[in-house]
Amino acid sequence: MKIGDIVSQRGICEILHFTTNKGLVGTLASGALKSRYRLPADSYLEHILHVNAAVRPEESAFFDKSDNWLDFVNLSISEINRRYFDVSQRWHSQKDVWWVILSFDPVIMTHENVVFATTNNSYDLCRRERGPAGLIALFAPVIDRKPPSWRAHRGSRAAALPTCEQAEVLYPASISTEFLRRVYVREEEHQDTVAGWLEEFGLPGVEVVWSAQKFLGKQN
Repeated sequence: MKIGDIVSQRGICEILHFTTNKGLVGTLASGALKSRYRLPADSYLEHILHVNAAVRPEESAFFDKSDNWLDFVNLSISEINRRYFDVSQRWHSQKDVWWVILSFDPVIMTHENVVFATTNNSYDLCRRERGPAGLIALFAPVIDRKPPSWRAHRGSRAAALPTCEQAEVLYPASISTEFLRRVYVREEEHQDTVAGWLEEFGLPGVEVVWSAQKFLGKQN
């Protein structure tokens, strides 16, 4: 079975990444959503860099270094990782910072070197794997998170949702905005602002959706 077959069977329609308004402008200006590792290399992005958290566990000297995990973009399937979103909101308390969700075509999961993580990539019991088997593993009946017994159970979660809400799609280096299909905003007043930015940066065909509900995720 191919990744595209799994996507179709489960009705997966979007791959998501939340960021700030400033992160969105940087993404549009550079034509790509870049990994944390690559952001400082761009002189424009360096001035408006607003990472989602002050420290990533992947930066630790003791973290698994089989791959440079900071050089992957962290994404979610169908719904955002609400736990991490809450942490990110606490990190950014400035009044001029607000949030958007970028929605990418699920075809990006078929691209070379994409890694699938069964839970948050920083968790002790996270399993990572490439290819169809890696994607299938995200929908197992039970997903181990941290020892001794913190687990996520599939239960009645919708087919398009991974078993663990913190499961990740790790995309290498950067994702071109040619695969951006939609931007969600939480406040109605931001809808026209984002539409104007998309027009300015040559992406008028990308839909802007006002949906506070989308920022709630599907926790388990």
